[in-house]
Amino acid sequence: MKKKSFLLISVVYIVTTVYSFTFGQETGSMTDPRDGKIYKTVKIDTQIWMGENLAFKTESGCTVYDDVKDYLKTHGYLYTWEAATKACPDGWHLPSMQDWWFLSNYLGGDEVAGGKLKQTGTTSWESPNTGATNSSGFTALSSGRSGDKAIEHIGKTTFFWTNVDDDDATSWCGTLYSSRGDLALIPIEKKNGFSVRCIKNSAGNEKVFDFW
Repeated sequence: MKKKSFLLISVVYIVTTVYSFTFGQETGSMTDPRDGKIYKTVKIDTQIWMGENLAFKTESGCTVYDDVKDYLKTHGYLYTWEAATKACPDGWHLPSMQDWWFLSNYLGGDEVAGGKLKQTGTTSWESPNTGATNSSGFTALSSGRSGDKAIEHIGKTTFFWTNVDDDDATSWCGTLYSSRGDLALIPIEKKNGFSVRCIKNSAGNEKVFDFW
C-alpha cells in the first residue's frame, strides 16, 4: 500500500513539474523609470512579457473608462496605435507579429493559446470564458474601446496592439474572446483604444516596426 501511495505521489509530482516547465510562469517585476510604476513580468519560454497591461500616460492618445471603478489600476490605459508605438519604456517594445506567433506556437497553437493567456473565472470575462486556464501566467483581461461605444469590449474581448504599420489606417492586434479559446491576429483600425503589453528586448526582436 505504501509503495502504491508513493508511486501515485511521484506521478503527480512529475506531471505537475512537466506542466509548470512547459508553460513557464517564471515571474518577476520591472520598474518603469519614467513614473516609478512597478509591473509584474512573466517569462514564457525565452520571451519576457509584462504580466499586466501598460499604464503609462502618454502625451496624447490614451484614455480610460471613466465610469468603471479602478479601471486604470487593473487594466491600464487604452491607447491608439500611434500612442502605443511610443508607450513602452526603454529596453521594452511593442510586440511584433513574430513575437505573437512565437508565443502562440509555444502555447500549442492559435486554437488553444488564447485560453492559456486569459485570466480564469468571470471577474473580467463573461461566462463561459472558454478554455481559460492562464497556464502561461499572462493574465489577459477583457478590454478595449471602439468608436463611440465606450465599454463595448469589457467582458467580451481584448485587443493587444502589435507594431505592424499596415497602412495609414490599419494595424494588427492579438485578440482574445470570452466565448472562444483561440488567439486571433486580426487587422484593425489604428484609431481605436486598445491595451498594450510590452515585451523585453532581446537579440533580434527589438525592431520598432516589423513588416512581417
